[in-house]
Amino acid sequence: MMYAAIWAVRHLQHRGRRTLTAVAGIAFAAVLIFLEIGFLEGVNRTATLLFDQLRFDLLVTSSEYQDLSRTAAFPRQRMIQAAAAEGVVAVYPLSMGFAQWRMPRRSGWLTSPTSGGDIGSIAVLAVPPEHIPFVFRIGPDGVFPSLQAAEQAARLLSRRQTFLMDQRSKPEYGSVDYWLEQCRRSDPADPVVFNDRSALIAGSFTLGTGFCWNALLLTSESTFSEYLFPPPETIHFALIQLESTADIEAVQQQLQAALPPDVHVWTRAAITTSERNYWVRLTSVGQFLTVAVLLVVVVGIIFVYQLMAADIRAMLPEYATIKAIGHSPAFAAAVVLWQAVFLAVLGFVPAWGCALLLYALARDYGGIPASMTLPILAMVACLTIGMCLLSGLLALRKVHRADPADLF
Repeated sequence: MMYAAIWAVRHLQHRGRRTLTAVAGIAFAAVLIFLEIGFLEGVNRTATLLFDQLRFDLLVTSSEYQDLSRTAAFPRQRMIQAAAAEGVVAVYPLSMGFAQWRMPRRSGWLTSPTSGGDIGSIAVLAVPPEHIPFVFRIGPDGVFPSLQAAEQAARLLSRRQTFLMDQRSKPEYGSVDYWLEQCRRSDPADPVVFNDRSALIAGSFTLGTGFCWNALLLTSESTFSEYLFPPPETIHFALIQLESTADIEAVQQQLQAALPPDVHVWTRAAITTSERNYWVRLTSVGQFLTVAVLLVVVVGIIFVYQLMAADIRAMLPEYATIKAIGHSPAFAAAVVLWQAVFLAVLGFVPAWGCALLLYALARDYGGIPASMTLPILAMVACLTIGMCLLSGLLALRKVHRADPADLF
């Protein structure tokens, strides 16, 4: 086996230009696989971005809820009814809606030069200000970096017509610092206009964008009602926190049976699975990325096969010589498969480095949470090696046709 690997290395060295061409083609295919899988994983992450940053054991939604872009309101009374169940520690309301946001009129390095006051859709979350420290995750990777920051946000939102803006909102919506500067002025040149009304940006939080929204605001329930006019005494989510010893599934079943049929009670695992299934399997974005991965692998197999088949065709006398000096057909096959493995490794390494750069660009400029995780790395490595091995297996038919008698 080791002898066959040495033969494969020498063969690749001997055909240097063809080897470089093959490596470049495999690297290109691997980069595309990295991108498609990375973006598909980004769809998975953004699908549950909000739920991942909320503190709850069970979640109550309207029975008409479909996904975060199509929420439905239900009576606030359901929250009070849920709070009476055994094992429930607290229930917190959360409302969500979409409204119109006027883009900044002035261009800067963080804003689009063509934004000029255009209108865009923006998502809005609303909670009672005093509940902010209990609703959102707090910490280095949370919505607020510390409890003090969450309490400061609660104080800011206790004022009417006041909003906090997500630091990760798309640049064309204007940076938080830009709007804070405008709001500090007594006569701002570019006032905040939200749903055709003036508003105040008083601070920020950190959550992120997704396929549902490009920018996000946080406000109080009273301000939310003033600007978005939801049905009175309704909410969109009820976040239920349970005792540490409570059986989550048992409480979920108990609540689902006790509450009216106009609401649905979800466990965290159930709501995240539902949201991911919708975005990956039912939307055009998820379906496109899934099909794209398959197409890239198929194209890669065809490309590598053509290169290896042409290479074997040109080297048939050498393979016939291998057989003539007493090596078995299995040895010749091992040489080809080792070549396939080495080509896969040589193509994978530069593709990995290129993908790291492209992931960073996607995060910084595209707002897509693409990151090089170990599962992605392992998956692309396996697909790249498998693609090359399958191409080698398809090309083996030509090796078996090499006849020592053709040498004479």
